[in-house]
Amino acid sequence: EKKKMKNMILLTLILAVATVSVTEAFALVFPQHSNVVSWSMKISTALGMKWLTNAFKNEEYAAPTEGVKATARHILIKNKGDVNTVIEKLSSEENTFASVARDFSACPSGSKGGSLGSFSPGTMVPEFDKVIFDPLTELGAIVGPVQTQFGYHLIVVDKRTGVY
Repeated sequence: EKKKMKNMILLTLILAVATVSVTEAFALVFPQHSNVVSWSMKISTALGMKWLTNAFKNEEYAAPTEGVKATARHILIKNKGDVNTVIEKLSSEENTFASVARDFSACPSGSKGGSLGSFSPGTMVPEFDKVIFDPLTELGAIVGPVQTQFGYHLIVVDKRTGVY
């Protein structure tokens, strides 16, 4: 009898958090005990258990979306005078962005073709973020030069999420 009662309580809790409120779950499991339903309504209200029901409904406490992120590449050029040389190299059909980054970038990411991987706003300097997360910045296009404290960047945004 104890085991049966434990199973009924467990079933009630599962129903309560998975699909329906505590009150509805008690009504489903104990239809003959309207006093239990009334009692459960009072208890759940008194204990403020709405958060528990909402958590499992995936509304208020839903897992965060992928959020605002970007995947980008860049070439860091220390001297302003070298920017045009790098732009000329990029405009040549025989060069790829990755090869020019390997040859000219002053950033360690140059060895990876300029790849910065995926990152969220605030990871990079503000001037860089302003371009990367601007919805008007065209994906796949070379943007720049963008001046920061590190030098001049030629940037390609490959992917962006959460920016509209």
